[in-house]
Amino acid sequence: MIRTILLFLAALPLVSCIGEDAGDSAPEGPARTVLVWLGGDNDLTGEVAQKIEALRRGWRPTGGACLIYADSRRDGARLLRLRGGCAAAPEPYVETVAEYGPENSASAEVFGRVLRDVTAAYPADGYGLVFFSHGSGWLPAGTLRNAAGEAGSASASPASRSLGRDDSVPEGGSAEMELADFAGAIPDGALDFILFESCFSAGVEVAYALRHKARYLLVSSAEMLSPGFAPVYPTALPLLFDASRPTADALAAFGRAYMDYINTLDGAFRSATLSLVDTSYMDVLAARIRELLGNSSHRADISIGLQHFDRPGSYGDIPAVPRFFDFGQWAGRIAGDEVNAVFGEQMKRTVIWEESTERFLPSQNGFEIRCHSGLTVYVEQPELVKLNEYYRRTAWYGAVWGGN
Repeated sequence: MIRTILLFLAALPLVSCIGEDAGDSAPEGPARTVLVWLGGDNDLTGEVAQKIEALRRGWRPTGGACLIYADSRRDGARLLRLRGGCAAAPEPYVETVAEYGPENSASAEVFGRVLRDVTAAYPADGYGLVFFSHGSGWLPAGTLRNAAGEAGSASASPASRSLGRDDSVPEGGSAEMELADFAGAIPDGALDFILFESCFSAGVEVAYALRHKARYLLVSSAEMLSPGFAPVYPTALPLLFDASRPTADALAAFGRAYMDYINTLDGAFRSATLSLVDTSYMDVLAARIRELLGNSSHRADISIGLQHFDRPGSYGDIPAVPRFFDFGQWAGRIAGDEVNAVFGEQMKRTVIWEESTERFLPSQNGFEIRCHSGLTVYVEQPELVKLNEYYRRTAWYGAVWGGN
């Protein structure tokens, strides 16, 4: 209660800057507050300051607020707020709202606490979340191991683990947050969108688990190369706060800005996948897939030749086999031509926008991108007995196969 009151009091000066000092520079109409989660208490810690600076440069006065939860090895966990950009303070700046000290930023309890505090202290017409950390979508914690990479290099985030990772938990341990815990920390209907600045977030399993939490997801089928969205935050950040236009249009514009930037790069740096998913269609999509599976003979070799978006063997993963396959291509294999046309229309409603480069890290155990539907799916394989068992406990599996 005390923490929430203090956060609310810290939010009060924002009204002065927007209402009295900003004048006509502050847009009228609905307002959105966005929480940017920078889970960098791990080998991504060097990117935290870089992203904060990029966000600061992109800040413009709005009726809402931009809060940044930043956790790094050097500074511990802090809650920051972007300010300025108005007549009283023309240059945007970063203000510290709270110092949390060392804490586990990959804890669903910590994530849920901060989300509750922000929504209580910074009321708005809508809320968004930007989530940056390691990621491996629906996979259980520890499924993929370390993959070497450095900030600013043409390589993916150094490790791909569940959703988030914190390396400073007691006794030198490492904590990770699994998808079910992440979803459980978000109240139903709380968010307009979640923008994942993390790897392998486009799983149909992820979208289904979050279908009641956020209407839209901006996600990546493959890994996300460092430095992620930092190069486009200075120009594209205002799109995330523009609650006066359709949310899907604003997110698609943000996604296109990122892909436009990627397409200016050369070689391995020109590697990216991005898509915008409308989660309100996930129940319909699951029902459609369940119907297709019931009317088809599911072949054991169905994954052979499917487009995949991971780089088997690059993460210390054993056995080195793909785990993230193109959902649209997989669905096409289990459907006949006539049925597939109907399913294609459903996919267009679910995946509003998608774009990818022609290849992904071709010189680093990468792959050609022959098709990209905007969603991925796991396909059970005989080499992955334990992962198959875990998969059968996911909400998506229960929805399409009718339970365990």
